[in-house]
Formats: sequence, C-alpha cells, structure tokens
Amino acid sequence: MNVGLFGFGRAGKAVASVLLQSKETRLCWVIRKSETLQHRSVPEFLGIESDEPGLIFARDEQPIERLLDEMPVDVIVDFSATDVIQYNGEETSRRGIAIISAISNYPQQTVEYLQNLARTTRVL
Repeated sequence: MNVGLFGFGRAGKAVASVLLQSKETRLCWVIRKSETLQHRSVPEFLGIESDEPGLIFARDEQPIERLLDEMPVDVIVDFSATDVIQYNGEETSRRGIAIISAISNYPQQTVEYLQNLARTTRVL
C-alpha cells in the first residue's frame, strides 16, 4: 500500500519510521509546511535503511493534483494541522484515496467537510 504523509513533527516522524519498517506499506512522500528538509529522503533523515523514496516536499511547492499524478498513493495519513484537509480533501476524495486523520480537534465546519468527503472515500 502506497502512503503519503502530511506532517513531519514528532508524531509524523514516528509514523514515518513505522511505515518505512513495514513490509506492507511504502512511504512515497511527506508534505510539510516548511521548506526545511525539502527534497530530502525520509529514510536517510531518520537513519533507516530503505529503498522507499519517502521524499519530503513543502506544502506550497506544487499543487496536490500534480503530486498525486507523479507519485500516486492509496492512503493519506494526516498528522499536520486542521486546515490541511482543505488543501488535499477534494482531490483526495475525487481519486478515492483513503484519508486517515490524526488531528485531535477539528472545528465543526471541518468535521462537516470531512463527513462530506466520506461520501466518496474512506475517512478515518
């Protein structure tokens, strides 16, 4: 299963590490708000031997459509911020990509948006 990850803070790094060590998942890319570490390899950064690309991109570097065309994924795991779903939700849902959100406290309007996305894709 190909995975994209939003967020590369403490929790995101821990999740990336687990994904890289799993034989059932392939970490294709990480999106973070900052341009720091841009185009670095997650396995290299974390010191994990892996053949997976796990490239780091800045959120504003390219549109989500282009990223998903060039590096398609089956699942997006979101450990970032409450507004990131607005960046990727429509395109993710349109493509049937599952969304796993680890955001603990969405505003009610965003909860409703996620419920709407759940009509066309899996949202956890």
